[in-house]
Amino acid sequence: MYSYEYTEINVAGKTYQSSRIRQPLRLKIMEHKRVLRLAHRPTVFAHDQATTNVFEEFIIPVLTRRRITLEESSVRAFRILVLSVFVAMMGLGIISPIIPNYASDLGATGVMIGLIYSSFSLSRAILQAPIGRLSDSYSKKKIIIIGLVGYTVTSVLYTFVTSPETLILVRLLHGVGSAMVMPVAMAYAIELTPEGQEGKYMGYLSTALFSGFGAGPLLGGYIYENYSTALVFNAMSVLVSISLVLTILFVPDERTLGARRERPKVSFWKILTHKKLSGVFVYRAVNALGRGTIMGFLPLFAVQTLGISGTAVGIILSVGIFIHAFLQTPMGVIADRYDRKRLLIWGGLISSLGYFYMIRIGSTAELFAARLIVSAGSALSLPAVTAIIAEEGKELGAGSTVGVFNTAMSVGQIVGPVFTGFLLDNYGMGTVFNFAGAVGIVSVAAFYLMSR
Repeated sequence: MYSYEYTEINVAGKTYQSSRIRQPLRLKIMEHKRVLRLAHRPTVFAHDQATTNVFEEFIIPVLTRRRITLEESSVRAFRILVLSVFVAMMGLGIISPIIPNYASDLGATGVMIGLIYSSFSLSRAILQAPIGRLSDSYSKKKIIIIGLVGYTVTSVLYTFVTSPETLILVRLLHGVGSAMVMPVAMAYAIELTPEGQEGKYMGYLSTALFSGFGAGPLLGGYIYENYSTALVFNAMSVLVSISLVLTILFVPDERTLGARRERPKVSFWKILTHKKLSGVFVYRAVNALGRGTIMGFLPLFAVQTLGISGTAVGIILSVGIFIHAFLQTPMGVIADRYDRKRLLIWGGLISSLGYFYMIRIGSTAELFAARLIVSAGSALSLPAVTAIIAEEGKELGAGSTVGVFNTAMSVGQIVGPVFTGFLLDNYGMGTVFNFAGAVGIVSVAAFYLMSR
């Protein structure tokens, strides 16, 4: 009969732990002979990178009978988590191209549209850090499920909105559900991420996130243009329900995978003032002041100023997000090999140039080009940012660190739409995009000064 035993082996300064099958003596002898044959090859013990590769690719799998990067069950959990995030973000993104015009049809002014977007971020900002802290000691899976249930309920409530004020209330509730889903899913993924590959694996997650959020506007714009606003919200409900079922049935509790790491609780203040993280938090908050311009006011600008259809707006938003999405994994690999600070700085500057260019366009093609510039810059900087968060979050608490990181982003998303709405009402659309470009440069400068 087979039974399980635990093994631990230290190779090239790395410790590998896993459970493996205790085999009958005859099979164990055969297995160890195979290991010894490998071990007596002279090249195996050469002290260079090839040594580590041979150990990791041959000897470690034989001794531990498991994958080196993640246990098989953890790999499955990561894949299902990524799929669930993709579907959930598709459900969230499906309403993004219609919210500004939906609010305008309800009689909302520029400032009111800004408040509608900010209300979503307000509830996220208040709840993300405490929920992240809770997820470090409680089941992340259960928190994600509760958030997806909230998403489903909120998608139904959108169909009963009759005024800008009630839309703000629904957006507040939507933000509560959001605070329980993406930040906690990101923290779960961090717990499963191999050391030294934070950029690559967070790139996988970001690819799912932005692919879903890119497919959403495309589908939402088409439904809005050809059917009705109510059907867009119904489609959102269906997609979120699919994500909920996937999570309940196939995502295991991370505690059963051994992914949770025991560590002392770290205060939010220590995380905020952490040498490697404080500059990232400020960058994320200031940068978010301008990023809200894309989803909040670009559709309005495209429809009312350039006369572009809702479907075309959805295509422009979606293609930009798709390009961003598919660059996440290769850029994540680059972030694991090169200076993450430089990648962040160059990416932030490129995005700012795209914002400055937007107001100078006069056609759909030029709008598309400006959107691509912003997406390319974001694709360069985001994997570096999330890799830094993942690396430090493993020691400080993944949930708490991600919670503070996303709170910083939400603060920018709260102030940004309201202030840009004020600029729109009083100074015109040109000021909105110039403001977005300017704060992008400020965010890069702040990160550079704080991370020296």
